[in-house]
Amino acid sequence: MKILLVEDDFDLNETIKEFLENFYDVEVVFDGEEALKKAYENNNFDLIILDVKLPKLNGFEVAKKIRKFTSTPIIFLTSLDSQKDIEKGFLSGGDDYIRKPFSLKELRLRIDAILKRVYGASSFVKIADFEFDLKNLELKKDNEIIHLKPKVTELLKIFIQNRGKVLSKKEIFNYLYDFSEEPNEASLRTFINNLRHILGKDKIKTIKGIGYKFV
Repeated sequence: MKILLVEDDFDLNETIKEFLENFYDVEVVFDGEEALKKAYENNNFDLIILDVKLPKLNGFEVAKKIRKFTSTPIIFLTSLDSQKDIEKGFLSGGDDYIRKPFSLKELRLRIDAILKRVYGASSFVKIADFEFDLKNLELKKDNEIIHLKPKVTELLKIFIQNRGKVLSKKEIFNYLYDFSEEPNEASLRTFINNLRHILGKDKIKTIKGIGYKFV
């Protein structure tokens, strides 16, 4: 699973990163603006660890802006411990709130609890006769890997993480493309058709004038 770590204290950032890399793929940034940019450009993080007192843009504001384009779980790290601050954290889009100082073991347990709740107890998701590995981004049937193009694989992951939810084309484009790429509706239709051909036409519903829903 891929985690974005946002912490402006270089020593703490490095300590958390070194620990979490034993279990996850970790990317780090050190200020609010860079966190927002990274989350938007590479919208394939499974969880975001977000310090509150950040340079340029504080963590609460970053979370509010991130919530406009993704539902990726967010854990706040902060020395603020008033009830008002805790409420502010959850109202801005946070899923959990850890007060400093904390143990790395506690952080790992909280991460795993959220990942299991959001993505399931394992990284494997059953889709009819298929199995999709959210960690390694592999689709299998009868233990044989079905090779998909990278964008199609990412699209399938997005649908699984948002199953049952109607995703607009704009939301899908935000997930699939970064600033250096030009979103293309014709390509998206091709990706959708590829998945329908493999998984079955009934798995992806077209919501006319809005987007798509994975069922």
